[in-house]
Formats: sequence, C-alpha cells, structure tokens
Amino acid sequence: MTTSETSAGKIQWHRRIGNRVVLTAILAAVIPLLLLGGTIAIKVRHDLVRQTVASQKNLTATLLHGINSLFQNYRQQIQAIAVLPDMQSMNPDKQQPIVHEFFEQQRIFFGCNVYDRSGREQLVFIRNRKDEGLKGPGRQLDLSAQGSYVEGFMQVINTGRPSFVADETSEYQQKMLFVMVPILDFVNSEEVVGVISCSISVSGPGIHEIISGFPIEKTDVLILLDRGGNLISAQGRLPEGLRGFSLAEAKFSLPESVLVDFGGITFLGTLAAVPEFSGYLLVARPHELVLEFLNHLLLDLALMLVVAFVIAVAAGFFMSRSLAEGISSLVEAIRGVASGVVSQRVEVKGDDELSEASTAFNEMLNTLEKHRMMDDIWHREYESVKKNDGSEGQNHQ
Repeated sequence: MTTSETSAGKIQWHRRIGNRVVLTAILAAVIPLLLLGGTIAIKVRHDLVRQTVASQKNLTATLLHGINSLFQNYRQQIQAIAVLPDMQSMNPDKQQPIVHEFFEQQRIFFGCNVYDRSGREQLVFIRNRKDEGLKGPGRQLDLSAQGSYVEGFMQVINTGRPSFVADETSEYQQKMLFVMVPILDFVNSEEVVGVISCSISVSGPGIHEIISGFPIEKTDVLILLDRGGNLISAQGRLPEGLRGFSLAEAKFSLPESVLVDFGGITFLGTLAAVPEFSGYLLVARPHELVLEFLNHLLLDLALMLVVAFVIAVAAGFFMSRSLAEGISSLVEAIRGVASGVVSQRVEVKGDDELSEASTAFNEMLNTLEKHRMMDDIWHREYESVKKNDGSEGQNHQ
C-alpha cells in the first residue's frame, strides 16, 4: 500500500479498522453459536438414531418370539402323533388313520409326508388332492442331492431332533415351511425309524395374523421376507406392487440397522433373521421422521444465527463508527501537521486509548507551536540585531 493511496483514503475494505471491528463482532457472536449448535446437533442425531434402533430391536425381538412360539406350537402338534405306538410301528395301514385324522383336525397344514429312515415315502397327504392318503412305497428321496429339504431330513435322522426347513422350490409351487419330526422306535427311544414332515404355507394366515396384528406406529412399516428378499407379509404404507428388495448384503446372525428405499422414501430400519425358515423381519420408519426433532432444532439454530448476525452487525457498526470517527479526525490532524499546520487541535472524546492518543497528539501540537513561536521570536530578534549592526556600520563610515 503506497503513501499516495493512504493519503487518498484508498484502503482496502478488509484493512479498514471499522470493518475489522464489525467482522470481529460477527465472528465473536456466530462462531461460538456454530460450535455449540453443531455439537448439540451431532449428539441429538446420534441419540435419535440410537433410540429408534433400540426401539426397533425390541420390537423385532418380540415379534421373533411370537413367530418362534407359533412354530414351536406346530412342532408340538406333530410330535403328539409321532410318539403314538401305531406311528412308531412304521406300518402304513396303522399310520394312515392317525395322520388322516390329524390332517383333518389341523387345517393349517398343507400336506404331510411320512418317510422311513432310508428316505422312502410311506404316506402322502396333500390337501385338496384326490390321491390324499396314498399309502405304500412311494418316491425315494435322493439323500446325496443338495437341497434344504434333504439336509433337513438328514439332520432329523442323525440328531433325532425336530427341524424347520424352508423350501421355495417344492412341488406345491408355494413358499413352504416344513416341520420335520422324528419317529422314534417304540422299544429303543434313541433310534430314529422314520420322519413325519408336515408343510405350512409361509404366507398362510397364522404368520400373517402375527405381522398384520402387531401394533406399530402409523408411519412405520413391518415386513416379513423370505431368504430371497421376497415379501411374505407386511403392515404399513408400502408402494403398490412391492414384492421385496435385495438382501445381498444382509447379515444372518444379529439384527442390524439398514437404510432402505420404498417408493422414493428412505427408511431407517432394523433387519433381523428369522431362523425358523431362513427369512427376515424388517421394522422401519421414514428417515426424515426419525430426524424430525433434529430438523426443528436446526431450524431454530438457523434463526438464532440470523438474529446473532444482525445484532453483531449492528453492535459492530456502532462501535466502529465512533472509533472510525476518532481515528479519521486524528489522521486528518496528522496530515495537517505534515503540511505545516500546527494550530489545529483534535477533539478528545471518551476515556480510552484513542482519547489518550488524541490528548498526546494535542500536547505534541502545543509543544510544536511553542517551538515555532520561539523560532519566530528568535528569528525576529536576529533580523533586528542584524539590521541594527548594518546601520551602525554605515554611520561609522
């Protein structure tokens, strides 16, 4: 910055003291509010998400308990006939009346099959078919084949414990849950002599009643999915025609938080595994509703920032105005001294450093004026003596 620019008052705006005072006032008012508001916003967001996820995990745990209880009830019903002596005899003629009566009483089951331990089919009951109750040697399971049904059958044979098997490629052309219960030998209760397998439609009324009847918020959605991500049952406002979504990155062990998109709306949900048929349970809430309180908080923070900005500008303006006026008067007086004027004085206002500088400047001018007066007096005396000396020399000559 050159002297000519300074004398002409061409100072860049960010170098002007008045503007610096205003900017300092703005920063002093806004920065603490931003730091405090940002910290609060981050914590509130974390707490809102954490509370929502915790609530969803509790809800899924309750639902999983209900689904598990339903499946265990199915298992107990089948076990009740599997321990009958006529069933343990592995004689199709004796087994048929028992299974037929059970099949008629338990309308929830879609079909029942009885196998010996080698996998040979002994009885077949399929609802609404003419060959219902067919007895005698039937098809042979390929025990070397890969598939959930065969794996479940072998698990029952090897462990002697019931097994739940979900099979989406069964001959019934429906998503089925097979409840397989071992038939134990009448004499040796540790030996498995056969298996009774009863099928339940996964999309049947029992499971659907649990899902549709469970109380949730009106804005939430509750979805039961098979292992491929296809929709089985749901509750809540979902887009029409929704049949499921991709679960390529889903974890099978523990519930986890996920973000899913339904009809252009992002949902924050908790995805939990349903071990009984390798399916999934999803409880979700619109993400914007989860953060609704935070959005209101951020709006209030923005309004506070605007108010703080206006107050800071006004306060900075009034402070800088008085400061700039005092500095401008002092600058003009200094320029006057530079041009040789020492008779002017700076008006002293207030009781601060600027007033002290003005007082010191005025005292300096008083000293300079006294020195100038003394110089003038000495100069006049010198001229007078010099003139007198000249006149006396002429008279002497």
